[in-house]
Amino acid sequence: MFFIFLISTITDKVDGHLARKFGWESALGKFLDPLADKVLITSAFICLIFVNYIDIWMVAIIVLRDFVVTWLRSYGQKIKKPIKTLEIARWKTGVQTVVLYIAFAYLILKSVLATYSIESPIIAAIDQWRIIWVCMLIATLFTLATGIIYLFKNKHLFQKQESTTQTI
Repeated sequence: MFFIFLISTITDKVDGHLARKFGWESALGKFLDPLADKVLITSAFICLIFVNYIDIWMVAIIVLRDFVVTWLRSYGQKIKKPIKTLEIARWKTGVQTVVLYIAFAYLILKSVLATYSIESPIIAAIDQWRIIWVCMLIATLFTLATGIIYLFKNKHLFQKQESTTQTI
């Protein structure tokens, strides 16, 4: 999973850079790219649930936030009021990606050390202090905060349009 995640994140960065540099951006790409990021990151988080390093409620919050923001984007497109990606959402993706890299590095290191029966005080400390879980908690809370920010910044999408016709 780590290598798929690594290659996917690298190619995503290169693709985004080239699209912006050469003006290859499209409306479809602007919609699909964040969606692909969400699928990739969610898949990796689900893998960490199965190895018992994060809790399912954390991933549920992330998935719910992503569903709401994706729905908000779609709704904005439908009513001809598209919403822009907020800079904080890019930071959210970055935080989630860093947490995943930390978790994968830890799991790989722990596996290699276990293969050779090597005990590591660093691995013991990470396990004792539940560092992976704490990192994930930070990512979850940050993700939740960005979802709330999206809702507040786009609350105009939910307000009724005032009628220009007066009733006598």
